[in-house]
Amino acid sequence: MRRNYEALFGAFYERYFDFKSEKMSDAEALACTSDAYFGVQSRGEMEKAVVNIAEGKIYLTHSKIFVKAKEKIVEALNSLDLQKLQLETTPDEYKDILERRDMVLDEIDNITVDYSPYTRWHYYEMEKEVKNYFWIIVNEVKDKNGIIEKVLERFERECTNTLSENIVVKTTLVELLLRYDIKENEQFVEIRKELEQFDVNEIGEQLTEDEKIDLSIRIKEVLSKL
Repeated sequence: MRRNYEALFGAFYERYFDFKSEKMSDAEALACTSDAYFGVQSRGEMEKAVVNIAEGKIYLTHSKIFVKAKEKIVEALNSLDLQKLQLETTPDEYKDILERRDMVLDEIDNITVDYSPYTRWHYYEMEKEVKNYFWIIVNEVKDKNGIIEKVLERFERECTNTLSENIVVKTTLVELLLRYDIKENEQFVEIRKELEQFDVNEIGEQLTEDEKIDLSIRIKEVLSKL
């Protein structure tokens, strides 16, 4: 049982990072991993414990946790049949599982709860991802106007996924382009129009109130420079 126990933790984490390598957000990568291991939980209490602990531990590294995911993990870990779990594991494994379970249950309340049902990049994560990609390509692209096209191509999926991702990508992109005085471009003009027409109230629960305020300030600042 020892090898299966350790291997299951490792396999769950490996699958998560495989999804991350496909340029998924933290939230989407974990949601896909959770879906992939949904059936595994029915095999026994050990599997149920390990999958939910692994998912919970990864969430502890995220900035937010979807409310339904939190409820699912907490319910699963609190409903473990400890008698069955003891029969399926060695004494050391049993002790380790309970310690890991308690750590997840103790710390999961420290994560900001996300009430939006949309799986997406969160505000600061999206901003960081755009900046990281921009700095990678800025010195590689000879035609600076081509930077806009490459960034929009890289984040096409995100821009069509949710309004929050779309507007954060484009706000961040404009901020970066202004540093390089890149604004005489048809695509740039279209982005500017989009920022001018943007209504932060349409985002709903995709951003927190503090994030909405920060985004509004950023948009106002970039528009004042155009």
